[in-house]
Amino acid sequence: MVFLHNLTMAEILSRIVAAFLFSGLAGGLTAVFMRLLGEPAARHAGRLSASPFRHVSLSGIFLAIAFRACWFLPLPVTPTKGLRRFGPVLAVPGAMAVMLALVPVLDLLRSPLHAVLPRGPGYMVLAEIDTLQIVIVNSVVLGLLPLPGLWLGTVVPTVLPHLEKRWRKSTGIGLSLAAVLLILGWFPDLRPLLNALRLV
Repeated sequence: MVFLHNLTMAEILSRIVAAFLFSGLAGGLTAVFMRLLGEPAARHAGRLSASPFRHVSLSGIFLAIAFRACWFLPLPVTPTKGLRRFGPVLAVPGAMAVMLALVPVLDLLRSPLHAVLPRGPGYMVLAEIDTLQIVIVNSVVLGLLPLPGLWLGTVVPTVLPHLEKRWRKSTGIGLSLAAVLLILGWFPDLRPLLNALRLV
């Protein structure tokens, strides 16, 4: 990934908007799936919402500006025994799959939006769709890293409840490691995946 290459103010604002949209959608979807699968902690924490302000992370916004990848505030989970502890194990991949499915859905919106919006705002919206699609793909793949604070890392305390406290305290370390990987360029080129998901 290229770090801050030829960034304009318009591109920075576009990435910030994409970070807010991604955080609200991804955080809200994950919370809903967790609730449906019997994990109540996200609802008790007020995270059962698509409002980006319930999920967005300041460091995630900076990451989106620099790398067009984002993370959202980690969702709480209740370490427990029995089948209920596998709710997040199913909820997180389910939410990831739905977010990836949004990439082609966003392509379907291009023609209707282009038809109804004036030229200037229409181009801005189409450009934002492009940015959001890139942020979604990059963020989902980044979230696959099983690190504290990242998307897939949410499931670790439910599978290994004895690690819950130490895992939660290690959130900063996990996010720092993920950022270092991006800065050092140890992140795959995801354009083939993005192109495979897009309809246009």
